[in-house]
Amino acid sequence: MTDAKRRRFATSQDWHAFVAEIASQQPPPVVDLYGLRRATYVEIERLRGRSLFVYATKFPDAPPYAPITIEQGDVDGFTDLISRSPTDAVAIDVLLHSPGGSPEATERIVDLLRSRFKDVAFLIPHSAFSAATMLALSGDEIILHPSASLGPIDPQINGIPARAIRKGFDRVRERLKVDGPEALPAYLPLIEKHSLEILEICDDALELSKELASSWLFEYMHRGDESKRKSIEEIVEYFSDYGQHKTHSRPLTYTKLSRFDLKIKLAEHELAVLMREAYLLLSGFFSVSPFVKVFEDARGLTWGKQFQIVNLPSPPGTMPQPLV
Repeated sequence: MTDAKRRRFATSQDWHAFVAEIASQQPPPVVDLYGLRRATYVEIERLRGRSLFVYATKFPDAPPYAPITIEQGDVDGFTDLISRSPTDAVAIDVLLHSPGGSPEATERIVDLLRSRFKDVAFLIPHSAFSAATMLALSGDEIILHPSASLGPIDPQINGIPARAIRKGFDRVRERLKVDGPEALPAYLPLIEKHSLEILEICDDALELSKELASSWLFEYMHRGDESKRKSIEEIVEYFSDYGQHKTHSRPLTYTKLSRFDLKIKLAEHELAVLMREAYLLLSGFFSVSPFVKVFEDARGLTWGKQFQIVNLPSPPGTMPQPLV
């Protein structure tokens, strides 16, 4: 049963109206923003019958260089969440909103979750891209809000898709076969942008993302069913196909993914409403605070990472530089 008396946030307008209402009061009252989010988490737990972890970042509106990606430090956040979970819990939901990040850090997070829980479901209220998509693919089930999306898992090297780097070198090689060695000077600016070992790094990164996604799909979502090997291969090829998706942030919605052998579904009715509300409250919190990443549950755990840009005075004629 839900608490019908609490304030509801069904749309972005509801949040903005709430902020305007608070700002109009003199002096502005102290508001427990975590309490608002916690009430939503409690209702999701009641509806789903299992505990909820929340891992969310200020995305896509984070300032440059903000620490919003999945990184090794996030292991501490998930360790805290797991340590606070009920000792008899065998299943967990993870509300996930992230642009992705390190596959290596993602692997550690998956190992942490799987060493503690037999059943892990990922609830995606808005976006889970790149390594966050890989994290979601480690679940027994993925539940998308109707407006939510996953993304390609092709890795990036210094912000450039690894497959694009590899494709660029391959294109130069083919052109030199046609035009001959005398055409090499025309391609030197492209070649000089990257060291030769970058090709090996690209190939290794591509293989790692595919290897992790394949092994997690086989072990968890498909429970070691050997008959699913071919469908898993098709799924991973689709997610890692930069040539088809064209961009690293291409939205892979339920409509695109429903044709694959994935345990993925759309949130319906009350769950969809609550997932949307949780996202609105998280996004709203990020917009009025210096926090850019949070780890939360419904039992009072809430902490995260802050980020502020301080513009220092600059000499005349120079642009101010941010101090991170």
